[in-house]
Amino acid sequence: MDDKDDLADVSPPPPQADVTLPNGQHLRAAVTRRRRDRSGVWWYDLEIELPDRVDDRRHGPALTSRKVTFCAPHPVVQRIEGEDYSSLDLPPPEERKRWRLSLPPPEDSWADAYLHRPDCAQAASEGGMVTDQEALKTLAGPDITVPCPVCRPDHVLQHKR
Repeated sequence: MDDKDDLADVSPPPPQADVTLPNGQHLRAAVTRRRRDRSGVWWYDLEIELPDRVDDRRHGPALTSRKVTFCAPHPVVQRIEGEDYSSLDLPPPEERKRWRLSLPPPEDSWADAYLHRPDCAQAASEGGMVTDQEALKTLAGPDITVPCPVCRPDHVLQHKR
């Protein structure tokens, strides 16, 4: 495998944030997600890697590490100047891909595609994700796209028209 291929598969590291511990100490942690609660306070899902010990019956204790995940609100978690937090933001609702298009089951010879909710067990994993508007266009388009009879995406989409 080429070094260039290895670099292409590596995603950028998550942004870091400054966390104030209950005893006043500060540490940096990787921010994996952020969201607002109903009162408008930002909550951050964070991850740190700590040294740890693993016991091996043959070789005795050895140094390893383990990741610890935790959640804390602002102002316990503070942004660090220069870190890019845009990767944590969801796209606007109209751009979110909420529906899965998949090939029809082998026993259905007349449909071109099936539309599913993303968590539907009937959906094939190789299908593409589409937005609300794309799903509505697909159902109304010239190709025969069938709403899944199990997860019934058409029930949700009928309110989006």
